[in-house]
Amino acid sequence: LRKDLRGRSVRGGVVTLVSQGLKFVITTGSTAVLARILTPGDFGLIAMVAAVVGFAALFKDLGLSMATVQRERVGHAQVSAMFWVNVAVSTLIALLVAACSPLVAMLYREPRLVPVTIALGSTFILGGLAAQHTALLRRQMRFTALASIEVVSLAVGAAVAIAVAWPTRSYWALVAMTATQAFVAAAMAWALSGWTPGRPRWDADARGMHAFGGYLTGFNLLNYFTRNFDNVLIGAALGAGPLGLYSRAYNLLMLPIRQVNGPATAVAMPALSRLQSDPPAYRRFFLRAVSMMSLITAPIVAYSFADADLLVLLLLGVQWTGAVDI
Repeated sequence: LRKDLRGRSVRGGVVTLVSQGLKFVITTGSTAVLARILTPGDFGLIAMVAAVVGFAALFKDLGLSMATVQRERVGHAQVSAMFWVNVAVSTLIALLVAACSPLVAMLYREPRLVPVTIALGSTFILGGLAAQHTALLRRQMRFTALASIEVVSLAVGAAVAIAVAWPTRSYWALVAMTATQAFVAAAMAWALSGWTPGRPRWDADARGMHAFGGYLTGFNLLNYFTRNFDNVLIGAALGAGPLGLYSRAYNLLMLPIRQVNGPATAVAMPALSRLQSDPPAYRRFFLRAVSMMSLITAPIVAYSFADADLLVLLLLGVQWTGAVDI
């Protein structure tokens, strides 16, 4: 990869940006449709669970997929070791989330959250099964395969959500979207990576990958609290309706920003990993990536502030006008 790192990064950036554009269209379109079928309370229920389930999700991978991407050299036995750890931990987390579902319902005083929490928590197992396959695709800078997985799984998930929401008018459509997306993504990762896990080997390299994953998990834990504790407080104090307005407003602002940050990070991480032994080149690559991201995202935020009323009315509908000020 090092021989053509710049070319791979440029091509990967183009492919990933195109896929992000497609994902933006799919996400925006499905959100506009679902926002007109479902109520703010339906979205609020899912946001309540998402804050709690998202915390558990920090531990389902333990940073091991990024450890696979980040290592300068990695072997089949080491990746197999990471795979089996991912499967075991994700299964354990799914069971713990199911066991804690009554506590989630008690926190929000909403009994409907018990089956929703169990259903969303079970998707962790699918994520654990596909974590190392996706990491290998990312390590190999196979961005076309990664883009296909993301776009197809998102499109199928959105189609299932609309198909469920139209006759039922139920928040279960949003649960179905998440579960379908996880299943399709896992199946495609296995098919496209061409890798089959074998017997694990617990050597010094594998232990080093575990240590890296532990540090990354610690960072993600702190970062999660800064970005999600507001949802927990609003949901517990004000209920599903206000949280639905708040979460949609926040996600509406972040949606275009994530379309930029997502592809830039996806391309930069494997490239930076190959430059670990060349600090000057590492710094140059990093500064160029951050500059590009800032140049694009700052105007998006400014426009969203100036035309918030138009954006909410166009993308969410009249019943969401309470999200304009937020």
